[in-house]
Amino acid sequence: MLLAAAIAGIVLLGAVTQRIAGIGFGLVASPLLVLLLGPLQGVVLTNVFGLATALVAVAGTIRVIEWRRILPIAAVVAIVPGAILARAIAGPTLSVVAGCLVLAALAISVAAQRIRGLDRWPGLVAAGGLGGVMNVLAGVGGPAVTAYAIASRWEHRAFSTSIQAYLVIVCAASLLMRGTLPTLTIVEWLAAFAALGAGVVLGQWLSRRVAARAGRIACVSVATLGGIAVIVTGSLELLGA
Repeated sequence: MLLAAAIAGIVLLGAVTQRIAGIGFGLVASPLLVLLLGPLQGVVLTNVFGLATALVAVAGTIRVIEWRRILPIAAVVAIVPGAILARAIAGPTLSVVAGCLVLAALAISVAAQRIRGLDRWPGLVAAGGLGGVMNVLAGVGGPAVTAYAIASRWEHRAFSTSIQAYLVIVCAASLLMRGTLPTLTIVEWLAAFAALGAGVVLGQWLSRRVAARAGRIACVSVATLGGIAVIVTGSLELLGA
């Protein structure tokens, strides 16, 4: 029951963040789930509920999604080498890689305005491909595309709705390439899906009351601490091996 409650709490936090900021489920949930379940199960579960969260968002905004921008972004072919690498790396090493990718994703988001050329079409494809690799390895596909959005001055409301379609494509492709699902109990699945529903509703309510900047700061803070914790945990396991 304690594990079910912990998983539910993480899914709730990730779903709320996603509804407030447009992205953030993977950044918040991935490092925490990796700590809780290990790098393989943690990343796969992040993709499962990242997909579910994005599907809920797409269902309500499908008519306003800017598909011409999303299709080049969805360079899912880049997921293939990422999945092969994920299968080749095991245990604590994958934890360290996942944690480093979380921190790299955060750095990309912060430094986006200083990255020259990212606002052009090649930058769009590169951001999509990088997001695909990072998503299958660490469950964090959004920040690379966020970097493009910032650099190209993509209007935030249009971006936050359109990126959900990208996340659906990338999370689904990542799960197919992984070829596995998390081994949770019925109670844990039910608790996680209940938390997802509650997080979507609560996030929608909070999005009208919490400043977007405050939401982004909270997301970055939690994700940074989680990424560092995953790296430290994996490093300690490697040293003890």
